[in-house]
Amino acid sequence: MWGRTVLAPLVCTSALFLTACQSDPPLVDDDVTVQVLVVSDVWLQGVEADRDDSQARIAALRSGVQDLRDSTGSGWVGRQDDLTGFLTELSGGRYDADGTDGSEDPAQAFVDEAALSLFGVAPDQLALGEPSAPTVTGSATLRAEQQVDGVPVLDGELVLTIGQAADDPSLTAVRGRVFPDLITPTSPTVSAARAARIAARLSGGSSQGAAELVVVPTDTGRLTWRVYVAGTSAGEQGTTLADGEYFIDAATGELDSVRPASAEGKLLTPGANAMSDYLGRARTIRPLPTTGLLDPTAADAVAVSGDDPTGRGPLSATGVRLDDGTIALWDTTVATYDAATTEGGIETYDMAGGGDSDLPGELVTSPGAQIADTEAIGAHAAARTVYDYYAALGRASWDGVGGTLVSSVNYGPSDFCNAFFSSGLQPPQIVYGEPCQPGPELLDTTEVDIDIAGHEITHGVIDTSANLTYSGQSGALNESFADYFGNVIGNAATGADGGSLFEGGCAAITSDTGYCTPDPEGNYSQRYLLNGTSFDDYLRILDVGYRFQLLGIETQDHGGVHSNSAIWNNALWSIRSRLAQIDGVSGNESPLAQDFDKIVYAALTTQLGPTSGYFDARDAVEQTIIDAGADPVVLRTAREIFDQLNICVGCSDLGTIPGTPVTGAAQTQQAPTVSGDQIAWLDLSAADRYFGVASSARVGATPTAVGGARDTIQVAYAGDALVTLDAKGLVSRFLDGGSEALGSVDADPAVAAGLAGSDTGAAWVSAAEGLVYYVDAAGSLTSAPLPAQDSSIVGLGTGDGTVALGTDPGTVMVWTPGQGEPRVLGSMPSAVVSVAAHGDHVVAVDLEGNAALFDAAGNRTELSSSASPFGAAANGDYAIWAESVKPIESAVVGGESPYPDTDLYLYSYASGTIYSLMTQTGQQGFPAISGDRIVWQDAAFGGDDILTATIPSGL
Repeated sequence: MWGRTVLAPLVCTSALFLTACQSDPPLVDDDVTVQVLVVSDVWLQGVEADRDDSQARIAALRSGVQDLRDSTGSGWVGRQDDLTGFLTELSGGRYDADGTDGSEDPAQAFVDEAALSLFGVAPDQLALGEPSAPTVTGSATLRAEQQVDGVPVLDGELVLTIGQAADDPSLTAVRGRVFPDLITPTSPTVSAARAARIAARLSGGSSQGAAELVVVPTDTGRLTWRVYVAGTSAGEQGTTLADGEYFIDAATGELDSVRPASAEGKLLTPGANAMSDYLGRARTIRPLPTTGLLDPTAADAVAVSGDDPTGRGPLSATGVRLDDGTIALWDTTVATYDAATTEGGIETYDMAGGGDSDLPGELVTSPGAQIADTEAIGAHAAARTVYDYYAALGRASWDGVGGTLVSSVNYGPSDFCNAFFSSGLQPPQIVYGEPCQPGPELLDTTEVDIDIAGHEITHGVIDTSANLTYSGQSGALNESFADYFGNVIGNAATGADGGSLFEGGCAAITSDTGYCTPDPEGNYSQRYLLNGTSFDDYLRILDVGYRFQLLGIETQDHGGVHSNSAIWNNALWSIRSRLAQIDGVSGNESPLAQDFDKIVYAALTTQLGPTSGYFDARDAVEQTIIDAGADPVVLRTAREIFDQLNICVGCSDLGTIPGTPVTGAAQTQQAPTVSGDQIAWLDLSAADRYFGVASSARVGATPTAVGGARDTIQVAYAGDALVTLDAKGLVSRFLDGGSEALGSVDADPAVAAGLAGSDTGAAWVSAAEGLVYYVDAAGSLTSAPLPAQDSSIVGLGTGDGTVALGTDPGTVMVWTPGQGEPRVLGSMPSAVVSVAAHGDHVVAVDLEGNAALFDAAGNRTELSSSASPFGAAANGDYAIWAESVKPIESAVVGGESPYPDTDLYLYSYASGTIYSLMTQTGQQGFPAISGDRIVWQDAAFGGDDILTATIPSGL
């Protein structure tokens, strides 16, 4: 048996942790004493070749902000955007309109005066929306959508904050990103119908609703059709939603890009072709039966009633009478309903178990006012309750702009076991599955519960405000805010006053089913908010990325978003409960608790962004308390509890972390690669949990984006060149500021195999062609046919001129580019999903936890029987893999978690010794090595970060 030795912490390089604000960039004048502009080091690094233009841009922005300070007499400060180089935030001042009668709109006046100079976009490209109702702080927000000739620009939006909105309105902040220099034609040559057919064919799913034109902000812009597609996917958690947004080039019909359409659904990617029968053929949404209505106005409303599916008692709601005398579950009495368009109401549909029915299904109708389907009346009544709650906060329906609130019940088979809200479906809607029964045991009694309605519709609120990315800390916040407001709304509706969430759907459950579990209040519930957890309990697991979804391997809940939501749940509910105790009444009656609810809503919808983490959320809550002028006890209570729960910078003792962070960026970072002193990785894009931007940095330098594409899936070095694979299947090579396309492949099989890289070359597979490709450091491309076999390539590695391939049956192959075809080297007991190569050495890790080292002759050395599939690496001296050492324990999962604590292990060829490179709690994985430099993905800091270190010689 090989000896295992704990290695002292690695010899680390000098600190690499840099943020945009830590030091003056090279082009900032030392004479400036008042900081009016926070310059982006990331942007500077990316445009270093144009130093004169960069200096001119910075000088112009600084001058523009200074002019604004002078003209308004207030302390404006701008922050430069990492991508566009113009501003992404402007705050700290006050801008009043110039109209002498006080009637001029400060938002429009500001856009007319400063949008072009400070944000890079002409005023006629910004369409201002209606302001929201004032929040508890007295401020309102309105959104300025970027448009080109009336066509919206994807992700191009500014949010303008209007202070003292009700009395003396003035603009106090502008945040967001818009894209300069977009001049694309806006007349399509490809029809919307053809684009929908192309998206359905590529995805294997069904198009949802009508395609819409959008400009993708690449270069000078590209006109595309955005098509929503939906399907389902079967996995270990039962049947789940799969969906996606497909962007089809409106001039050529080619696929431009793909991204997820909803927070909780799996991504339906090109070539997936894995639809379940019950979603069936391509379809269009069935319109409302307006021809059957006498006059769809509030005057035709009728009261309806029925039994609550949770057994709580009778429910009442509002429907509308059709001309045949039947009553439809369509509430037209809400303030946002528009009789002219029939939009803005509350509608409930029946999917009838899925089958061949179309989403959203058939509008629920009844011969009389008593609704027999308890799921339907329950969903309809709950939707109105949630609508009314947010209306009282000044929000116009779930999206803030009066969108129709659609519910569909009785969706899918009995193993769907879920409810979800998708703002990507057309129309956007909340969908409830049948009561959960994947086997003989009923796991809950209904999916339709007021807590769940509040939770899921709040996801829609989040999608259209903070848009928190569904990964790591931001994903946990996404889930937690939905939990918090789901319980606030549910308690107010039912009279409950505890921290039990979804206890109604578990009311008839008498034993722990996994879905319904006992809580301290004596209920069976899905979650318990007052759970006692702190930031010290953060479940430090990796977001393993899209490749693992394709391979059918546990995706780890995108870095534990549902588990880690318990921490923020406990913080918010503890504050709320303490405030109610101070008032001496229930949370439903407490003025302090009610004020805190408004504060949390304002913080969520006006202060947070896609990559916000726990510390950002704490700052947002505390600042909103101050801005709202709340009772001092609210701020004191919040600070005490946040401190007690260690939700504060530096409050948690992480122990010795054997490595140095490469970047301090907030977003999730995945799948690092290294060549010499160059390190690259995937930065997940804002609001996207699968795709992102290729980023890179030399050791000790500031990171920069490479290429700018936001649908990159994998990155790998080929010498000094960076190779990327995107969601369209395009393989590109970037070097010295230039780029070239190396080829186009089916994306999913290529991602499943992995894009392999090293300081000598990079490799990928093309399943459709039956080829493996290799590009060397000089850019020379070589390929070879894959051996004919009834298997798929599910692992790929390269180094020192050797390419190693792993298959799903467990075969390990090697290929020397330019020398024949891949040959069989050996085999493993199961699918080889992680493989690394360096010259005569090949490391293979299979799904059963076996790790082995092969030499050129196929001789095998057993390394581990408890390896993790989280990557492998090799150089001329060592083999490295991720070892599963024990289950991670955390209070957020009630003790022992289903996730392993993984450490990086090293095997020395010379001594035959296995070393543990790091022993801190949490997952480390996906190592890459070049010379003595190692990089890896680490969850130690409560998220996904890229760390680096050097390995001592002579092991």
